Amino acid sequence: MKSSDFKIVIVLPKLTCGGTERTAAELANYIAGTGGDATLVLMYKKERFYDLHPNVAVIEPDIPRNKLGKYLYIFYLLSFLRSQFKKLKPNVIFALGYVAFTLFASLGLKTKVVMSLRSSPSRIRFPGNRILNKAYKISHRFLKSRVDGIIAQTSRAAEIYIRRYKCPVIVIPNFLREIREYGHERENLIINIGHCSFEKGQHYLIQSFSRINALGWKLVIVGDGPKKTELEQLAENLGIRDNVIFTGYQQDVDYHLSKSKIFAFSSVIEGYPNALIEAMANGLPAVSFNCEAGPSDIISEGTDGFLVEVGDTDNFTGRLQMLVDQPELRNRLGKNALKVKQKNDLGVIAPKYLEFFYKIAIY
Repeated sequence: MKSSDFKIVIVLPKLTCGGTERTAAELANYIAGTGGDATLVLMYKKERFYDLHPNVAVIEPDIPRNKLGKYLYIFYLLSFLRSQFKKLKPNVIFALGYVAFTLFASLGLKTKVVMSLRSSPSRIRFPGNRILNKAYKISHRFLKSRVDGIIAQTSRAAEIYIRRYKCPVIVIPNFLREIREYGHERENLIINIGHCSFEKGQHYLIQSFSRINALGWKLVIVGDGPKKTELEQLAENLGIRDNVIFTGYQQDVDYHLSKSKIFAFSSVIEGYPNALIEAMANGLPAVSFNCEAGPSDIISEGTDGFLVEVGDTDNFTGRLQMLVDQPELRNRLGKNALKVKQKNDLGVIAPKYLEFFYKIAIY
C-alpha cells in the first residue's frame, strides 16, 4: 500500500498551545510532507496555535460548546465524530486526548483505533470527585475492547497498559521540536518550565532552592497557572522572593533555557515531559524527580542529569548544590544531555508511529 492510499485521522480536543496538540500537528505535518494522507478532527472549535502543512485537512464542529451547554454538547460531539469517521473511512483513527469520546463514537465501525494517553497511567482523572472517577473507570473498562493498539510514551506506562489491555502496545517517546539557537552567555540561573500547579511540584523546588548555598544565583520559573500566587507567597515566606523570578507564560522558552545553567524538574506526575527533553536539547544538565513515568526514560543517572525520588527535597537540594559548585560536572552533563536531539529527532520518531499504524491496520 502506498502512503498516499493510507488514510490516518488524528482526533484530539483542540489545537491550542500544548504538548498533545504539538504532537498531533507535527505528526500530521510529517505525514503530509512525506506524501501521506492525514486529517485532524477536533472536538472543540478553538483558535489554532500551530501551523499546518497545506495538505493537512482540519475538521472541527460547527457549533461551539457554550451554545449547547456542557452536557448536550457531549451528544452532539459523539454524533459529529461518528459522522466524520464514516465519511472519511480512514485506515486508522489515532485518538489523542479525551479518548473515550473517540472510542464511543467508533463503536461498530471496522476502522482500527490506536490510542495514546499523554499523562501518567496512574493519573487520577477527576481529583476529589469519586463519582466521576468511578464512571471514568467503568467507561474505559467497557470500551477497552475497542482499542486495537496503544502507543505508550514510556516503558513504565507500557507495562501498565499491557496488563490492562489485550492489544499490541509499543513505546514511542515524544519527538523533539526544532530548538531555536541563541548565542547567549549563560548566567547563574536554575530554570524550571511548567504550569504552576500541584502536579508540577514547584513548591518542592522553591523549598530546595531556599536551602542551597548559591550566592548570586537565581531560580527562574517559566509558566502560569492556579498555584502561581501561592508559589510567590512561599518564596516570600522563605525569604528568597528577590531571587525567584516568575516570568509567567512564555512562547519562546528557548530564549530562557539558553541563558540558564541548570534545569530543575520537580513534577510529581508526568507522561513524557517535553519540557525536560527541550531543556536537555538546550545543553542543560537536569535534576529531576523520578516520577512514575517519563524522567527515567530520558535521564541517564550521573551521565546527563540526576534522578531523585519524588518529594525528597534533601537529595534534590544536594544535587542542585553539586551542580552549582562544580562547573566541570555541569558542563560534562550538559554536553551529554545534547544527545537527546538525535534520540528524539522527528525524523527518527515519526516513522515509528507510521510503522505501528500500518501494523495495526493489517493486524
